[in-house]
Amino acid sequence: MQKVRVLIVCATTGLLGMVATAQQSPATTAAKPAAPRPAGGAPARAVATVQDVMLGVIDPASKLVFKAVSSEVTPTGTVETAPKNDREWAVVRRNAALMVEGANLLMMPGRPMAVALFANEHADGELSPAEIEVRVAKERTAWNKFVVDYRDAALLAVKAADAKRTEDFAPANDAVDTACENCHLKFWYPDQDELLKNAPKAK
Repeated sequence: MQKVRVLIVCATTGLLGMVATAQQSPATTAAKPAAPRPAGGAPARAVATVQDVMLGVIDPASKLVFKAVSSEVTPTGTVETAPKNDREWAVVRRNAALMVEGANLLMMPGRPMAVALFANEHADGELSPAEIEVRVAKERTAWNKFVVDYRDAALLAVKAADAKRTEDFAPANDAVDTACENCHLKFWYPDQDELLKNAPKAK
């Protein structure tokens, strides 16, 4: 579970920094697929940025799911954490479902990455959000594939919560870890293609 907790920090400070890019740059405005139209005929409209989705949906939901089933060694012994009743299981299941739906939102065409305020902010050893925006625009299929991997991992957590199987959460969390880190290697860090090539594959 230590690896999972590192992921949470990474997801909060890394992926959010990665996608905190300017409102759509010229590179992302060309040749976007038409937005899906619901039964009423009006097209879906993206208002929240990718950063909004991460901060408002994926990050808090993931934190709750990761902490729902855990084992921690303390000076007085090992502390096991797990839902204790149907109501607590329902909360875990709801947040795992939000992870899935958050992934669906990340794949929605036309969603801006973030506001212009953060376009050029980045830490040493990272690409700037504006540079990441260009990468995503050029390799949208790869972006969507990583998001699908994350969504599939979150679906494992949904199924684990439905079945109330605590032992299934570790594989689900590991799959989330893999999907997120592979996306970071592709879009957040420069010149990491070799590491991505040899990175673990989502199961």
